Order: sequence, then structure tokens, then C-alpha cells
Amino acid sequence: MFRHAVRLPFRLLGIPVRLDTSFLLVLPLLAYLIGSQIPAYLALFRGAGVPIDAGALERGWTPYWLGLAGALGLFLSVLVHELGHAVVARFYGVRVKEITLWFLGGMAQFEDMPKQRGAEAVVAIVGPLTSGLLALLFGLLWQGAARQPAALFLLSYLTVTNAGLALFNLLPALPLDGGRVLRSLLALPMSHLRATRIAGTVSAVVAVLLGVYGVLSLNLFLVAIAFFVYNAGRAETQAAILVDLFAGQRVADLMTREPVTVEPAMPLSQFQRLAHYRPYNGYPVVDAGGRLLGYARLSDASGEPEGTDVASIMVPAETITAAAPAMDALKRIGQGQLGRLAVVDGGGRLVGMLSKTDLVRTIHEHTGGSSSSDGGSPEPGGRSGGGRSSWPG
Repeated sequence: MFRHAVRLPFRLLGIPVRLDTSFLLVLPLLAYLIGSQIPAYLALFRGAGVPIDAGALERGWTPYWLGLAGALGLFLSVLVHELGHAVVARFYGVRVKEITLWFLGGMAQFEDMPKQRGAEAVVAIVGPLTSGLLALLFGLLWQGAARQPAALFLLSYLTVTNAGLALFNLLPALPLDGGRVLRSLLALPMSHLRATRIAGTVSAVVAVLLGVYGVLSLNLFLVAIAFFVYNAGRAETQAAILVDLFAGQRVADLMTREPVTVEPAMPLSQFQRLAHYRPYNGYPVVDAGGRLLGYARLSDASGEPEGTDVASIMVPAETITAAAPAMDALKRIGQGQLGRLAVVDGGGRLVGMLSKTDLVRTIHEHTGGSSSSDGGSPEPGGRSGGGRSSWPG
């Protein structure tokens, strides 16, 4: 999901942390917005019984330095929120791949969700609890900052925003924490798929309400969140359907057998002519013994010098074994660059190909859906379609 994120040169509790480019863009904007609304925040804090001397806070660059400190404090709070998820997930034996900060907050990416009944609710509820504890901590620090207007403003801002973060994440909408708690509790008396479908429907209703409120209040940020929640909820439902559909299946059950192959010595002029006979976007490259050497894409052949062969444009193939679980293949295809996997035996010989096409064909056979394309060409062996799947915290 975050293909342009920058990995920080340190880890937190052994977990890599990345900053998406959208975070780097929104940080100065958020700092400006906070700084420009200092008077409104001061009025809010006075209404809550926290009078702050406004004189020193509204001069020169002070509002924008405070805005930057507030923005950084908010994102650090989000990072601690995600660390709360990660620490508890580890107790369930789940590997945390990384934490990413982006313009809508943070995302802890897990290898998988805990399988124990009710565990997802425990992992999810820790996030709002962590934010609530941070709000309490910043509130307790008020007393020590009573004579320092800048510090009192910053602590007041972080108290309010962490409390808001805790409450917002309790909304019963996937992928927010409240939505995960809802699904986990629903899954106690019913199947995970049915629980996800119900939680997905609730998520769509919440997203629409958020979007309508955002439009009426001219809050574009809330509209963006509503759009994200709506689409993420749908993605969660689709992912649950895939998990249920492919449970117990192996790559061998889904792959295209005896795919069309090319040899490394084939001239590119001949290789390009294949596009006129078979509408595929690439071919596995094998030697005379059937051993997989790589993968060649037709798009890479254009513009190459005359007399060049397939070996010159060959790239490493993404491989998997026929005995691997189908869900592993689905994840690998989603994370890979080619959109397909070469299926090899123990000796490295090609025995089949598995692509999005094959996965979608299986989905349509089991659900009776109509075929739709992901924008790519069918896989050698013939079949068309597309499909895809994520955990924001």
C-alpha cells in the first residue's frame, strides 16, 4: 500500500517505522492549521476551565512553532497508539512487519491477525486505551506547566486530541479499532465471514454518515477519512470472502498447468510476434530441460537493438511450490511486481503458472460472478480477471 514510504534508521521495540510521503506533505500543512487557529483553541481551552495567557502565544512565529510542536506531538501519539496494538499482538504470536505513519494517521501491519477467538478485539481495544492513557498523562502534566503558556497550550492540545483519537477509533467501522472489536465479538457466536459481512455493512453506514457530516461542515479531512473507511471496509469484506474461499486449497488446485514458455535464445523479433497470436503480457523462460530461468515481458522487448534475444530482457521470476497454501500465493501475488507466480518443483522445473486471472476464475466459479479485468493481459494458458487485498490500526 505504501510504495513510497521512507524507512527510519531505527526501530521501536524491534519494529521498523516508516514515513509515507503523504505524511511528509501533511505535516507542514497540519502545523500551519494548528498555528493559524491558536485563538480558537485558546477559547476552547478556556471553556474547559484552562485559562491560558494568549499574549505571548500570538506574536511573530510563535503560533507556527507551536503548530509544528503540536503536529509532531499528535503523530508521536499516533505512533504510541500503534505500538500498543503491536505489543499486544506479539503476545498472541503475531509478527509485526512495520508501523507506517501517513496523512490519515498510522498503520501497524501484521503478518496475520490472531486466530484465537476474541483476540482481535483485545488487540484492537488496546489502541483507544493507549490514547486514553496518553490523554490522562498529558492532563496530569498540566499542573507543572501552569506558569508556562506555551507548554500549557501544547499539553492541552495533546490532551484533547488524544481523547478525540481514542473516541474516534471506537466508532464501529472497519478498519477502525471499534470496527475490529465489533467483528471479533460478532465472530464469537457466528462464522468469521458472516461477522465481517455485518461489520462491513455497519462500516459503510458509518462512513456515509461521516461523509455527509464532513460535507455539511466543510471538513474535507473528515470526508477523506469517510472515503477511506468506506473502501477499507469493503476491502476487509472481500478479503474475508477470499480467506473463506481458499481455505484448505493449495496452489496445485488453482494453477494453470503446461503454460506457454519461451527459451532464452529466442530472438526478440520472434518473441514480439507472439503478441499477435496470444494476448499475454509475458512468458516464463525455461531451458531445454524445463528448468525455470526467469520471466520475460513483451513490454520490455520494444526498443531493443536488432538481433537481441529474450535473455537480454529476462527478469527474475517470482516462484512458489505447488504444495503451498493458496492464501500464501494470494499474498505473494499482491505484494509482487509481476502479478503472477511461477510454480516450480523441487528441481526448479516449471510445472505451472498462477496469476490473478486464476484466482479470479476460481472466485467466479464459486460465486457465480461475472468476469472483470484488472487491466492486465491474461496468463499464458488462457483465463482472464483480477483481484486484490490489508490492517490499519
